[in-house]
Amino acid sequence: MTGAESSGKTTLGECLAERLGALFVPEASRDLLTPGAPYDEHDIIRIGQEQVRREEAAVQATPDWVVADTDLLVLRIWLAERFGLWPDTLGILWQKAAPRLYVLTAPEMPWEPDPLRENSHDRERLHARYREWLVENNSAFIEVRGSVEERVDQVLAQIGL
Repeated sequence: MTGAESSGKTTLGECLAERLGALFVPEASRDLLTPGAPYDEHDIIRIGQEQVRREEAAVQATPDWVVADTDLLVLRIWLAERFGLWPDTLGILWQKAAPRLYVLTAPEMPWEPDPLRENSHDRERLHARYREWLVENNSAFIEVRGSVEERVDQVLAQIGL
């Protein structure tokens, strides 16, 4: 899953994992950041390393589907937005990442306040930034809209299920 905050990534990811009988990899930042506490680029690097570790463990555990709530693309855009950088540490992990099909979630869901969320006011701009990055880098992706059920159906149709 990829996209702006509060755009339905977690809900969709959990639903897809259930429908596919897949492992679901939750967002590592939820476990590694303290709500309301300051953080810096080193914290995000640590989150990226843990996210990759969790993804790799899930891929090793199953030969079929793995659905990740987030990945290094979200962290890449987060770091660029917040700190204007992309550290070599994460760049190396990025290059080694398993191939993936991104599901870009449109920010149509109502904003849900959360102590770890920061961008309620510019989700459309961020969504466009994700789309631009995916297109410019020739990444495989599906952009989904509508209700959770409609989004699940869109993904399943695209992957032939």
